[in-house]
Amino acid sequence: MKKEIKIITKNWGRINPNQIEEYIAAGGYRALRKFVAEMSPQSVLEEIKTSGLCGRGGAGFPTGRKLECVASEKSKEKYFICNLDESEPGTYKDRSIVDNDPHMLLEGIIIGALAVGARKAFIYINGNYQKEIEILERAVEQAQEKDFIGENILGSKYGLEMELFAGAGAYICGEETALINSIEGNRGEPKARPPYPTQCGLFGQPTAINNAETITNIPWIIENGGKAYAKIGSKKSPGTKLFIVNGAVENPDVFEAPLGIKLVDLIGKYAGGIQAGKDFWFAQIGGSSGRLAMEKDLKLKLEYDCEAKIPLGSGAVLVVDKTADIHELLLSWTGFFRRESCGKCVPCREGTFRLWEIAKRLQDGEVSERDVAAIQDILWTLNNTTFCPLGKFAATAFSDALDNFRDEIYKISK
Repeated sequence: MKKEIKIITKNWGRINPNQIEEYIAAGGYRALRKFVAEMSPQSVLEEIKTSGLCGRGGAGFPTGRKLECVASEKSKEKYFICNLDESEPGTYKDRSIVDNDPHMLLEGIIIGALAVGARKAFIYINGNYQKEIEILERAVEQAQEKDFIGENILGSKYGLEMELFAGAGAYICGEETALINSIEGNRGEPKARPPYPTQCGLFGQPTAINNAETITNIPWIIENGGKAYAKIGSKKSPGTKLFIVNGAVENPDVFEAPLGIKLVDLIGKYAGGIQAGKDFWFAQIGGSSGRLAMEKDLKLKLEYDCEAKIPLGSGAVLVVDKTADIHELLLSWTGFFRRESCGKCVPCREGTFRLWEIAKRLQDGEVSERDVAAIQDILWTLNNTTFCPLGKFAATAFSDALDNFRDEIYKISK
């Protein structure tokens, strides 16, 4: 049997995350030393592009291309932002990285920032994560003491300042332009694009924004090479992925598995299978904004592919058994998006609220023919007219549920 490669979780449970010396003893900051001593920023970018690494926050955009866009901008001031907002229900992979190996994340941030020419890096973290904030504050201090952050890093010409910025815990601030607004002291709501953050981002300067899990892959790529990374996982989606498997499984947890793994294998081989005495109904892939995978979809590969039937998103997998109440799930999904809509555009502000109201009536069995007709109009509006993708996300699971469980939702006797 082929040995599984662990990239992000290789030190989990083996080192004390609060001790930089243990990370260094395990090979930590070796990639940064290699970059400073042997490589140029351009060669770092080439390795990341060769690796095929793509964004792990949900969109799956090629990381090397994004970093290269920022590096190519002719500006004296650039910024690098690690997106650790992670407000998607059921998603806690980025927090798990901080809890278990914060210095691997810091090393990735340092290399990524220096490669694009940034001298200031921000870690944008959900303000509710007090434990993780404390871990990162300690880690940054330790890295500064070891000369990995600050002026003349490891005696080189490179310098980097790093700052933690705690947001208010708003889901919308996981969106790049809303995150920028938040750091700038403005209301956390999205901006129109173009210009894109890579051209005109934080304080009007070129800015690279990457998810924490994405960044944590960079040290391995620099140390082992982009070609070696590209051989892991699937051809369309190289590398490994942190999957969060919850719900009706024997061993809910965060698992690192190669991209391209089949859903049935993730549930069966990693999460221990369905709980005894329960029957699989469906799995929601990607958190509350994710699509529903039915039994016929269990052999689908989980990877970042624009043509994928079920997008991978954040990698959260909620396994639902047949004892679950679909009305409770609808109310949970709609309640989340109603609460998290920033209110900037009417279709999302009103649409999420109306969908939540109807979900309550569906649960109470008081839905009218007018409601049934309105659902379709609201879902279309959310899918096609909202300012940012949050509206589409709000409609995704509800639409899939209607397609698959219409009789149960409308309480129609068969």
